[in-house]
Amino acid sequence: MSEKRRIKRTIVVQTTPEAAFEAVTQASELREWFSDEAWTIVRPDGRYDVRWNQGYRSDGRFTKLDPPRRATVTWQGSGEPGETKIKFKVKPVDEGAKVTVVHSGFGPGDKWDKAVAQSEKGWSAGLENLKSTLQTGVDLRLARQPFLGITFDVLNAERAAKEGIAAEEGIYVLGTVEESGARAAGLGQGDVIVASGGTETPGVQELGAGLRNHTAGDMVDVDLVRGQERETIQVTLGKRPQAEVPDTAEGLADLLAQQLEEVDQELKAAVEGLTDEEAEQSPAEGEWSVKQVLAHLSSGERGFHNVLVNWAVNGWLDGGAIGADAVPGRLEAVLAVTPTLQGLLERYLADEAETVALLRRLPEETVAHKARYRRIGEAVLYGPDHIREHIEQIKNTIVAVRGG
Repeated sequence: MSEKRRIKRTIVVQTTPEAAFEAVTQASELREWFSDEAWTIVRPDGRYDVRWNQGYRSDGRFTKLDPPRRATVTWQGSGEPGETKIKFKVKPVDEGAKVTVVHSGFGPGDKWDKAVAQSEKGWSAGLENLKSTLQTGVDLRLARQPFLGITFDVLNAERAAKEGIAAEEGIYVLGTVEESGARAAGLGQGDVIVASGGTETPGVQELGAGLRNHTAGDMVDVDLVRGQERETIQVTLGKRPQAEVPDTAEGLADLLAQQLEEVDQELKAAVEGLTDEEAEQSPAEGEWSVKQVLAHLSSGERGFHNVLVNWAVNGWLDGGAIGADAVPGRLEAVLAVTPTLQGLLERYLADEAETVALLRRLPEETVAHKARYRRIGEAVLYGPDHIREHIEQIKNTIVAVRGG
């Protein structure tokens, strides 16, 4: 390694030295502010591997450790001419913790210039985000990411077959956000985004990675599949709205309970007067009946309880969130146990109440972890909007089965 070229960045964060040290060494914490994926074994010669969805990666090893003060790792970035090293130093100060990063070992010449420029940019943005996530929980990578303006799911083979979609993978659009670029461009429920800005989008990570290359106001080409047809539309990206998450678990639970009370009244009104026979009828082949929609909401809510626990304890759900409906027969299993409309409605309302009760009992450690707690808050507060999309689906289904 050459020591002639090096990059040094320093930032003061309102946190403890222990939390700051974990943020630069622990895999789950690195993902909060730095990389998209990480694997670390925090011991001498333990691995220090980080990955980004755009394709860049680094493989390294811990060479020195003095928790919670110092750590040194090797760094072999993809496409770089050789190995470099990074020194992390954490020092207690009156304001909290002073974090210093020194990236050294760059060689001379043009081959290293790109690596130096990328490191300068990466550590400047990274430490700014480290401060943001530790102090407020806001991940600036997401907050500054342009906003497409859709609610979505990931397309699976079962849904593609049922709805006659000529795609095997992609982002399935559930709805669009009011005044968003997606709505203005004509994106709608059932569309499947297969590429954005020239980048294929088989899943959520690829969609997010593609958006990070743009800023609010940019116009991007979106390739989508509508039924059997494929077309390209242009969408103007907006600024991502930020949810207001209460500071306490009790406050978060209260807010969600209030929102659910409102949306549940809408749900009850939508099915009022509906018979069990009508609720069993599908409006068309491959489309859900009202009972199947309620079974979907219930199974999804129960699956989300496991996601919440995983987030609260581990911070992440590795492998991705698997929709309960991805298992063939899942909805039929719910209906076999709870066959009546009233039973399904009561089951789902009880599932919602359990979500609220779980929020009230979040561990203090989870709430204190700003980024982890914010991720939970944003997820649960999105729930009522998702329910309203299904209420509209229920209303349309009732009209169809009644011959309206």
